[in-house]
Amino acid sequence: MENYLVPGYYLEQAAARQREIPAKNEMNKKAQELLSIMDTLGHQCAIKTDADACLLSKAARECAQLFQRSSSCVEGRNAQLALRHQGIHRLGKNHLKALTVVHSYYIKRRDGTTAAERFFEARHKDLFEFLLENMDYPVRPKNHFKIAA
Repeated sequence: MENYLVPGYYLEQAAARQREIPAKNEMNKKAQELLSIMDTLGHQCAIKTDADACLLSKAARECAQLFQRSSSCVEGRNAQLALRHQGIHRLGKNHLKALTVVHSYYIKRRDGTTAAERFFEARHKDLFEFLLENMDYPVRPKNHFKIAA
């Protein structure tokens, strides 16, 4: 599955997005070559029925789609950081983490979903409600300057 099916289905998806015909044909050819392994090695593996083959094929397709979605999310995030990084050259680790949390859990698209909701396919608690519940309020600073009466 890892060496043939997932790469084969991923190449199928990538070929569908490819605009150049020669590259698209080459990707489809390689994808079919990788996916044809089911016909040749299927009887040697634990695949005994068509239902088993269908289940394995479905799982491989889902893995290929997950890889595509996760990499596109990361690429979009890296592009956003690159734009921010032009103006602020040395972002600290905590600043980068905070920007990533805001990007993933607070910024919403027009459809009302966040990047984390789209990636994990599940709703999450509101970011600021979570922070209010889990963070302590800052303590009042000490008064170093005493006013003489």
